[in-house]
Amino acid sequence: MISIPLNIGFKNGCLRKYFPSGIALLILVSMTALAEGGVQPLPAIPGVPTSSLYRVAINGKDVPVNDESRYDFQTAFYTLSGSAMITVRVPSEARECQVLPSRYGLQPQIENGAITFTVSEPLRLVVKVPGQQPLALIATPTEVNPPKPKDADVLYFAPGVHEAGVIQPKSGQTIYLAPGALVKGRIEAKNVQNVVVKGRGILDTSAHSIRKDKTLGILFERSSKITVEGIGVRGGSWWQSLYLLTDDVSISDMNLFGKEVNTDGIDIDGVQRLTARRCFIRCGDDGFGWHAVDARRNGEPPTQDCVAEDCVIWNTTAGNGLRVGASMETRLFERITFRNIDVLNYALVAICSDHSDWAMCKDIRFENFRIDAAGPTAIEIIIAKTRYSNDNGYREERGHYDGLYFTNVTAPNGKIILKGADANHLIDNITFKNCVIGGKPVRAMSDLVVNEFVRNVTFEP
Repeated sequence: MISIPLNIGFKNGCLRKYFPSGIALLILVSMTALAEGGVQPLPAIPGVPTSSLYRVAINGKDVPVNDESRYDFQTAFYTLSGSAMITVRVPSEARECQVLPSRYGLQPQIENGAITFTVSEPLRLVVKVPGQQPLALIATPTEVNPPKPKDADVLYFAPGVHEAGVIQPKSGQTIYLAPGALVKGRIEAKNVQNVVVKGRGILDTSAHSIRKDKTLGILFERSSKITVEGIGVRGGSWWQSLYLLTDDVSISDMNLFGKEVNTDGIDIDGVQRLTARRCFIRCGDDGFGWHAVDARRNGEPPTQDCVAEDCVIWNTTAGNGLRVGASMETRLFERITFRNIDVLNYALVAICSDHSDWAMCKDIRFENFRIDAAGPTAIEIIIAKTRYSNDNGYREERGHYDGLYFTNVTAPNGKIILKGADANHLIDNITFKNCVIGGKPVRAMSDLVVNEFVRNVTFEP
């Protein structure tokens, strides 16, 4: 492919300003060389200012850029099938930039303030230009058979602003947020089955998800067969989403933006058979908070067979990239996998488990996990009494880890800390395979910070 740093998305009237004579022919050559890709820019978020920092064109189509400075980001959204040439133009000439996650190896070309690169599939990217807020450039798959406004059992939110308040779907219903819809409210569903939340619109929970009331942006409780796909969430001051005592959950292609403390991204508690795929999580607390809170109220159902994969996390303010814990008031966490996760920024720890209660944790895996941000602690797994331990008298006991697997985990720096509680509450059977911290392979106990309650550590190339 001929790769030329061009802004191919501006209207013809603007081409003369940015491109020399004859450039249209070069544009045609570059675009013809690309594999055919279907691009559909998503509408600007209603009521959100247009960015003055970035202009974006993808395969020749202008993509609206939203000034979401309240989350320290500029954002642009589009759907994609196939490949795309992306051009990002900044007002002043950019001499350097990063396109993250680094795992994709995207090397942009920069010329005269135009940044260009290509992608071969829908990705969740961040473009970082020195001195400017980052640009979140988020692609989702093209929608297939979206519902129509008059379809049965569909709560349909058309493009525009909606003051919805608390949305409480019934079993069998679909909540659809059309592209260009801004729905102000929250979703609260209890004891429902076969509910779908989908679309490419935005659920703005900022005035409805409140820390002092512990109201969540999205709550599914004691439910099953739940699908959440494609929508955006804008957080308030409490957890952006929680799946509580809910089984058979599919989450995909979400973008969640929260900034305040306690704006966790995707939390679960007492869940079996959940997948979270291809999500972008900007959070002011844990990106994933997978825990068990309040056994007196919820009982002690296991959390089993849960997978998060192909997700990007940008964590600031407080909390961690992801966290298993802190509250673990249940009998069993088992077969939990985090795969192809990119942590671009984190406040405390990239991979954290401050196990504060009595759960047995078995077969917990971190696979193809890339930490792009520098920080003091890359991995911390501890079992201890903490301020998060059960305090209502239900049970006072520590737990156990049996089977921790770290495969292809990389970070630019940071400690690996493993500490069990005592001889009866161990971290046992740990494997590090092809893990690299600060350019150095993790191959010996000297590469770890451990106490005497960590047993059977294996290192594999």
